[in-house]
Amino acid sequence: LPEYYPDNSVFRSDWARYYDMVSAMDLEAGRILDRLDAEGLRENTVVFFFGDHGRPLPRAKRWLYDSGLRVPLIVRWPGVVPESTVVDELVSFVDFAPTVLAIADVSIPPHMQGQIFLGEHVPASRPYVFGQRDRVDEIEDRVRSVRGTRYHYIRNFRPELPYSVPSDYMDRMPSMREWRRLNETGILT
Repeated sequence: LPEYYPDNSVFRSDWARYYDMVSAMDLEAGRILDRLDAEGLRENTVVFFFGDHGRPLPRAKRWLYDSGLRVPLIVRWPGVVPESTVVDELVSFVDFAPTVLAIADVSIPPHMQGQIFLGEHVPASRPYVFGQRDRVDEIEDRVRSVRGTRYHYIRNFRPELPYSVPSDYMDRMPSMREWRRLNETGILT
């Protein structure tokens, strides 16, 4: 943070809380995987763990920046996806449905959006994924994004709205409250 605001304890606390929740999720995921193993279901169960839409911090949750779109995705599929595999392909949430249907060997309806990202029928890498922001709880907004492997384009269709529209949910978070407080003092640009 800039020199004019040396006390960043509010932001550090929010980050620490976020990492605590990641640790809690990791422990719970471990318990679920251990149970599947103990019940002999490891070899015939595909497990997906993923975040929903960015961490709950400014410029992340509900934003179309990478901090809001790049969410965790971990898949365990014994015999198909080798352990510790890292894939840099562009994946979108609309890809989950066709992927799960393909894994279950069910035909994918032609009207279904998305593409398979695991298994035998994975098509060539896609060049782009798309994002949208239309509602932030009680606030209407309209922003679109296109993300490729090299560039990320974001288009704001409502430039008359403030950069960060007030939102009851987000404004309860200490970092957002502090961000708004600093903005009211005129410190932020």
